[in-house]
Order: sequence, then structure tokens, then C-alpha cells
Amino acid sequence: MDKYVTIEEFRELRKKLFTDEHPHTLGEYEGVQLDSGICEMMDELKSFKVRADDCWIVSYPKAGTTWVQEIVFCAMHDGNLQEVNKTHTKLQVPFLEHSMPEEVRRLKNLPPTHRIADEMPSPRVIKSHLPGQLLPPQIWTKKAKIVYVIRNPKDLMVSYFYFENLLNLKGAGLPFEEYLEYRNSNKASEGSWWDHYLYFWKRRHQPNVLLLRFEDLKRDLRGNVETISRFLGKALSAKTLDDITEHCSFDNMKSNPMINPDYLLSTDERPGRSFMRKGKSGSWKTHFTVAQNEAMDALIKEKLHGTGLTFDH
Repeated sequence: MDKYVTIEEFRELRKKLFTDEHPHTLGEYEGVQLDSGICEMMDELKSFKVRADDCWIVSYPKAGTTWVQEIVFCAMHDGNLQEVNKTHTKLQVPFLEHSMPEEVRRLKNLPPTHRIADEMPSPRVIKSHLPGQLLPPQIWTKKAKIVYVIRNPKDLMVSYFYFENLLNLKGAGLPFEEYLEYRNSNKASEGSWWDHYLYFWKRRHQPNVLLLRFEDLKRDLRGNVETISRFLGKALSAKTLDDITEHCSFDNMKSNPMINPDYLLSTDERPGRSFMRKGKSGSWKTHFTVAQNEAMDALIKEKLHGTGLTFDH
């Protein structure tokens, strides 16, 4: 994307997006609630040309996407951190379904993101929050590598709650109790978290799919950096793996303007609010009431019953 815009220009476009009248509205595509702008592009995305040497990072939002994206991008570049830090990761890893509104893109003659991805050299790293059934069909026929990330849905609720308020998205302004009801329904943006999770959980043994847990990354980042590297066919040295691990620690990522979305999305200009908030497991314990926790446990049990997918309490 940096072929079309500089970091500074991208920031200005984002400011234009936030200050003009561009309300976030939802539409429906094949039964899934998506941003209306995404719905308009979905038919075209069905014919997106996937390459066998692609690596796709896929997740439900706020499951750890930015974290895993940076690990994958570092591994794909053999741990060359100087190269990785040349420009912001958002300009190097296309977010397939997310493009700015046409009137904003027109200011810099910026194509939709998926068309920019078409022009990128191989091997590409691409990310998406689309549920598996809405991804470009060629992702399955070309057997591109897919790294899928899941997170305890309770922590996901908390992180998503703050994120939607940060960017004034559909769920912004709701009290946390009402937000839980919204996010735990089939009317939530991006669809239900359980359907999103289970689509990939059922495919976790396919050789081109690597399923990761946010909590495991927190417990053993170095081990998961090595697992991801091997999945990508990389035999990196211990020193390189150590360097990637340090580079991808939460504190280093949050302080790195070439990684933290705050800098590129202009959210760093809102004191006390951040895209990369805490990066912790178990934050739900300070947000859920006893009743909310019991209701969430019951929902998790109902939706995941018989699948083998469980989460620590």
C-alpha cells in the first residue's frame, strides 16, 4: 500500500474519515452482519486470486490479530527487523475486506485494499476478519497457509467493548451489560464469535491451517514464534527467534510506531485511549459481574458443546 500513500498521507486520510460524515452502518451479506462498505465489495472478493504461497492471518476481531500478524511478517522476512520496520505494518499487510470509503480514497487515487493486494509481490501476508465461509474460495483450493487465532471469549468481549468505543463503531456507547447482549447475538458485526471460531476449529488438523490461542502466546511467546516459523517453512536460528520474540513483546509493539495502529489511525491523539490497550489474559474478571459470568459460561457451554473446544475459566 505504501506504493500509493506515505504514512503521513494515510494518517491524513484517516483523519478525514473520522471528521467527515462517515457513519459506521451495518449491512447483511449471506446472513452475516458486516460493515455496509464491506458488503458492497463482497461479491468482488469472491473472485480474489489467492496464491499458494500466501499466508493469511484470520481471526474474529480483538483475538490477537495484530500480534500474530507481526510475528508472521517477521518470520516471512527471515527475522530481518530492519526491513520489517521500514514502514508501518498496516501498509505492508493488506486488510483484505477493509478499504476507506471511495470519496476518501479518491483524494489520493487509492484503490480498494484487495486490488492493492493483487499487485503485491509474493509471498504475501494478508489478514482478514471474515468468517471462513466468506473468505475468497480460492483460499481452500490453493491451500494457502492460514494462521487462525482464538481467544477466551470473555476477554474478547472486554477488548472489543473498548475498541468499538475507541473508534465509535456500532456498539459504541452501550453500557457493558447491553454490549455483552449485542456481541453475544447473531446480530453483532462480523457475525457470532462461536460460528467464527468453530469453522476453523473443525479444520485445525488440515496441514495448511495453524490454530493458535492468545493465552498460549502469552504463556510461551518464544515457543509460539518458533511454531509459527516452522509452519511457514522457515528454519530460523535461535538468535533470530529470540530477536523476533523480543520485537513482538507487547510493550515493544505498543511503543513501536511502525506496529501500533494508534499512530497510523490517529487514535494516539486521544489521551488515555489506545488500540493496543493491555494485551492481557483474564481482564474479564474485573469487568464481569457474577451474574454476567454465569450467563457467559452457560452460553459458552451451549455453543461449544460436543466440539472439544474449551477455555480456561
